[in-house]
Amino acid sequence: MKHLCTITFAVLLAVCFPAVAGSQAAGDVRRMAVERLPDLNVPRSAHVAACVGGELTVIGGHTTGFVPTATAEYYRDGAWYLVETLFPHDFGFGVVLPTEQVLVGGGCAEAFGVGRTLGVELYSPKTHDFAPLPILDRRRTRASAARLSDGTLIVAGNWFAEDAVAIYSPESGGEALREPTRQRVNPYILQSTSDNALILSSSGAQGDTLDPVADRLRGDPFEVPLLEEWDNVLRGDGQQMSQFFIGDETVGGYAWLLPAIRKADGQPGVIKVVGEDFSVLETEHPLLAEGLDGEALSPFPILLADKAHACAWLVQVVAGSGRIYVTRIDYGVALRGGRAPLTIYRADLPDGCQVPVEMSPVLLPGGRIAIVGGRTGLDEYHPSAAAFILHTEPLPPKAFPWWLVVAGALLAGGVAYMLRRRSLDSARDDSGLEARDDETRYSGLDPESRDAGSQSGEPATLLSRIVSLMEKDELWRQKGLKVSDLATRLGTNATYISACINGQAGKSFPEFLNDYRLRHAQKLMAEQPDRLLADIADESGFSNEQSFFRSFKARTGLTPQEWKASR
Repeated sequence: MKHLCTITFAVLLAVCFPAVAGSQAAGDVRRMAVERLPDLNVPRSAHVAACVGGELTVIGGHTTGFVPTATAEYYRDGAWYLVETLFPHDFGFGVVLPTEQVLVGGGCAEAFGVGRTLGVELYSPKTHDFAPLPILDRRRTRASAARLSDGTLIVAGNWFAEDAVAIYSPESGGEALREPTRQRVNPYILQSTSDNALILSSSGAQGDTLDPVADRLRGDPFEVPLLEEWDNVLRGDGQQMSQFFIGDETVGGYAWLLPAIRKADGQPGVIKVVGEDFSVLETEHPLLAEGLDGEALSPFPILLADKAHACAWLVQVVAGSGRIYVTRIDYGVALRGGRAPLTIYRADLPDGCQVPVEMSPVLLPGGRIAIVGGRTGLDEYHPSAAAFILHTEPLPPKAFPWWLVVAGALLAGGVAYMLRRRSLDSARDDSGLEARDDETRYSGLDPESRDAGSQSGEPATLLSRIVSLMEKDELWRQKGLKVSDLATRLGTNATYISACINGQAGKSFPEFLNDYRLRHAQKLMAEQPDRLLADIADESGFSNEQSFFRSFKARTGLTPQEWKASR
């Protein structure tokens, strides 16, 4: 009988789960669902992109023919709405303020990326309009701006023109604070202490490559030896500095993650900056240096940090195609001294669309990534109007032969029953008495009777002991929990555990276990709707997102996203 049960289980695994072993061997690469949004009203590139007031918003940039566009658009209820701006802000900067207003400034003065401007304005998502603000300290394009924790706005960087580190006030405008030691373009501005910041870039204002020196907002510059080996690659135009921040300014903790390329071999990596300390973030495996099919990747990976979930998303594209790779980096593990786990996602855009090689992706709630507009070709004359949202939650599973699982469960139940009967018969033969234990004595009682029996001095039933382990010790949080684990904790055997749950709870052990896990997952999804599904699955005890997705769909008839949307 035991051999029959083992053979049956092996056959069921081979028939029902052939794709599982294949996906594991392929490196656990996950497919991203691609949601195609309506096209923008105006094709654009080199624009500012952000999610403010709950709306995906793009501001400025240039359109077809490399002509600056003095427009913005916001996405609501399935459509893009066009708004006029005061200035075009082609290759301008943007800062999302705590009020969710967006301060945008600078940019090219003419078509073809020529000249620089002084203009600054403030976008309000509540009224969908722009208000003028005082001008910059000088004409700038391809500059960066950042808001420090005390509210100070810092502006630095320029393109083919004199640079300066400046302070900007919405009340009085820009004021140059100091001359930089290096003329930079699109520099990183990273707060390092409560009253200081670092300004650094590997790219000079004349298109030259700079030596690894970081300026301080206050104090002398210093060399960064790590940047001799790693190039802190040029960030995407329009990206906010907040998209690199992983610290906690409320306790004076300033930490950042920057995308990087190793100069010797082009290997992508991530640089961790804590205060003024630079190091390479340790990962379980190297980041993708080429596509999984050998495709050449763009040399400019873009990073989006999700501080709330201690993870970052590294976006890499296959130039000239519709393929995009996104790697989730769970950096929280590395901050605790380990190596950050990596999860690789891949998507192919629909309808023959090309993914932009230069873009400003926006991280949306739930680990979704929006890609709107951008430069898809080698020139700036034909920017894209396409808009997409990449979903990192798993796709619905293919049709599954559940009837085989049911048949296997019935067969296994029959085998277990026969084994138990043989055990009882043997006990009677040996002692002349019918073998009895707690689980057989109370097997016909309803839960209220079982509880009453326990309170009146009767031995606790096996089921009540199992429930106690689940509810008080939350044993369901343990990944890969098996019937044998329960048996070990309770000092009995796995056959009794399975028979008890099947007979008294009316369900299989996996169903019994998943009841607890799914209840907890639904509670988290209801209370924290923006939380990543991967994190919810992990905290609820599921071994991976696919297992969570299958169990959720089987129990509710809905995907997790559909369930959230129906509430």
